[in-house]
Amino acid sequence: MAHEPLLRPYGEPEPDSPSGTPHLSDYWQIITRRIWLVLAIFMVTTMAAIWAASKQQTYFQANASMQVNDPLEQSRLLTAGTRLTGMALVTDPVQSEIEVLTSARIAQDVVTALGLRLVSSDPDIARSDLMAEVWISDEVQDFTEFALVYDEPGEVAVLRWMDGTILGQAAVLDTLDAGMVRFQVLSPPESRRSYDLWVQNKQARANEIRAGIAAFPREATNFIDASYTGPDANLAPAIINTAGYALAQYGANRVRASAATERNFIQMQLDSARTTVQESQAAIRRFKESERFLNLTSDAQALVRQSEEINERIGETEDRRVRLMTIADKAARQDLDDADLVALEAQLGESMTPQMREMLDEIRERNADLRRVIQEERKTPDHPQAVALRSEIRILESQLAEAIGANQDVFAEEVVDLMARQDSIRSELDRFPSLQTDLAGLELKANTDRATYEFLLSQLYQAQITEAAAEPYVQLIDPAFGTQPILPRGRLNVLLGALLGLILGLGAAFFLEYLDRTVRTSADVETLLGIPVLGVIPRLRRPYIDDEMEESQHRRNLPLIVAADPVDPAAEAYRNLRMNLMFMSTDEEPIRTITVSSAGPDEGKSTTAVNFAIMMAQQGQRVLLIDGDLRRPALHRSLDVLREPGLTNLLVGEAEIRECVRPNVLPNLDFLPSGPFPPNPSELLNSKAMHRLLQDLEGKYGSIVIDCPPVLAVTDAALLASNTDGIMIVLRSGETEQKAAERAVDQLRRIGVRVLGAILNEVATTTTEESYYLQYYYSYNPVEKKRWDRLREGLGKARFW
Repeated sequence: MAHEPLLRPYGEPEPDSPSGTPHLSDYWQIITRRIWLVLAIFMVTTMAAIWAASKQQTYFQANASMQVNDPLEQSRLLTAGTRLTGMALVTDPVQSEIEVLTSARIAQDVVTALGLRLVSSDPDIARSDLMAEVWISDEVQDFTEFALVYDEPGEVAVLRWMDGTILGQAAVLDTLDAGMVRFQVLSPPESRRSYDLWVQNKQARANEIRAGIAAFPREATNFIDASYTGPDANLAPAIINTAGYALAQYGANRVRASAATERNFIQMQLDSARTTVQESQAAIRRFKESERFLNLTSDAQALVRQSEEINERIGETEDRRVRLMTIADKAARQDLDDADLVALEAQLGESMTPQMREMLDEIRERNADLRRVIQEERKTPDHPQAVALRSEIRILESQLAEAIGANQDVFAEEVVDLMARQDSIRSELDRFPSLQTDLAGLELKANTDRATYEFLLSQLYQAQITEAAAEPYVQLIDPAFGTQPILPRGRLNVLLGALLGLILGLGAAFFLEYLDRTVRTSADVETLLGIPVLGVIPRLRRPYIDDEMEESQHRRNLPLIVAADPVDPAAEAYRNLRMNLMFMSTDEEPIRTITVSSAGPDEGKSTTAVNFAIMMAQQGQRVLLIDGDLRRPALHRSLDVLREPGLTNLLVGEAEIRECVRPNVLPNLDFLPSGPFPPNPSELLNSKAMHRLLQDLEGKYGSIVIDCPPVLAVTDAALLASNTDGIMIVLRSGETEQKAAERAVDQLRRIGVRVLGAILNEVATTTTEESYYLQYYYSYNPVEKKRWDRLREGLGKARFW
């Protein structure tokens, strides 16, 4: 009964084979097969993201708007000859100010102005809940620790060292001054009475503030939209506003410093020019004292002496004018001290007006009062009384600057009159031609030197005006008054965590699928083995077996699903198997003797053999089921018959067929058990007696189904199948290794066994494409299901079961 192997190739699938092209449903099947792994990873990462989001701190954002103007706009109307530098042509002033705003310099100024080095040790307690208007000395060392302790009613707070030494105390809403630390005490935010404070490093604190500041230019304007994001809702507006004021002051100081540098340079050049003018006048004086000058008439000598006196008066007047300009500049910048006031009195002398003297006296009195308030009464510079005194001093200094400017105008008029008289004297000296040439040369040099001096004097005046008029050119248009909570991207983090979990879960599912080298689907069988799939047997629900039955007991009692529940989907699958096999049988090559085996153990070959035999018997023909597994027989227990006598007894001649065959164990089904265990199963199955036995039985039965051992475990299956019309290989979905299946089929083909096809067993009814027909079966053949079965079916449709 040996047959030639099938000529059908079993390598790569044909180009037009649908199994060769992956479909979207194939990927979906991979996911549904490992849905619990995907869900587990998804839930773990999502819960981790939720936990991490719950631990994140809520931040608050304060927004402000600033306007950037021309740094020299206020002094441009007072001076002429504004210069445009090359840097101004290639830089963006608004972006430059943004860079300064987000720099470490501004952050350090904010830390100093708001005393931000002093922080709360408890991250859940904001410093602004405990204190306001904080000032801390730069001399306090980093990491110094304090304790702020409230009394029982919470009305008085005491600042202590950590060892208990008291530094100061104050009532709530009053200022606590500990010398190195000063702040306004606020009511405690909680029922607790003690709060720990510590001093942070200034640079580290500035870096934190700098990280929270953001600024962006408003399109097509000179406005800057700035914001600060931080954990303290009360400090956030103060920080961004202070940063804006610091930026404005920094810009003004930069303009003043530039103007001061220019003023100092011009002052040096002016001193050199003054020396040159004095040397020119000395040369004229020496010429006039020479012998040639003495030969002049008394009238000419008198005119020369008058010219010399006028030149000296012009020089003295200009010197006094320059010194007054310097004092007026300091007065305009509110930078006068007592030495400047004394110098001013000396310079003005008799030209000082009673009003100016009165303002000088009032300035001295206000300075004395300010020193008394700060030094003797120990009040802070921010105290209202000190602020009021400084305001009065600034007003008096501004008025004094205006009075000095008016006095300078008097000196300027005097210089004009002297120069007019000088021109008149020169016209008279023209009557003396003998000295004209020499004296004209000396006077030309003197005039040139004086013109240079005048030009430098005007430039000095221009630089002083620029320095005095320099004001902040960055204005805080819309200060920050409140904050809005900025969630720490908790929802986004949770979504990202969930997305990451889904990606990791899917990746793990596909990775395990890549590592999985088992046979799962019909496409796997046809692609790898090149044999048809005769039947797809779903995973049995086994309603006829007690739920408490152990797996080992179940293996000893094979489920007769076809006989117990003919309307079960598994029974329908066996009918489909019977139909496929019937169409494979032809008159030229009839299929009557069928061997059922598998690549390895525990793949369901015995269950398939007995149920297939029952299904063949239900067709109405006589069927013989032979237990050809002489090593681990199992069919006799399922059919509840004795194992002896059986096949072994027939092969050794100890019994007759009528003694060994159990007739009608089920309608139209006879059974031949295995018999006693022989010492040489392979030799018995490959013997002539086995060949003659099959020939005798073929004349008595329409179909013979033989259950035999696994192909790879022993040689029994290959030897027995060579005496039959063909063999069906049972492959357990998700369990049978691909290499094992390939090796089993190759081994059978090498010895000329006809491999009829494969039976894909234990197919999950909700995770493979072979289960789709079951849905149609259920919808067309409704059966009464238990509540758990209905629930499981509903979950299966959702692709979670």
